[in-house]
Amino acid sequence: MPMFILLFLLLSVLGGVGAGGWWYYQDTQERLAIYAENQAKLEEAVESSQATIKQMNADIQQQQALNKELQTSLTKATEQQDKLRRVLSKRDLSKDALKDPKNLEERMNNATTKVFARIESLTGNSARQRMLEQQKSAASKGSDKDGVPAKADTASSASKAD
Repeated sequence: MPMFILLFLLLSVLGGVGAGGWWYYQDTQERLAIYAENQAKLEEAVESSQATIKQMNADIQQQQALNKELQTSLTKATEQQDKLRRVLSKRDLSKDALKDPKNLEERMNNATTKVFARIESLTGNSARQRMLEQQKSAASKGSDKDGVPAKADTASSASKAD
């Protein structure tokens, strides 16, 4: 009997070690599977972050280009504003209005229409620009590049001489 007890104890110990080893192996495999999933998620997150960084850099470069373009447009607009101020400072609109109000009204309306057309073309609405182009093509050859009739320019030149 002592032999059976000893054999039973030996088999119990070996069975316990084997069962413990099997449980450890299964637990380790489950953890490895979880770690592999987490690793895949992390790699995907890194790739997504890198793609986002690349897109942000591209957006920054595009913003810089647009800012440069806007700055150029602002400079041109400022130059045009200065030119307009110089032209208006040389003219006496009150005197022109008293001499020939219809001519002044026509010139002011043409200039205003032209300015609005430029603004609309810059904002993407080119309907007025097309209308002006049609008016120019239909107008007589006696007008200058601004659409102001030649007689209006002659009248304004005569008023300057006064």
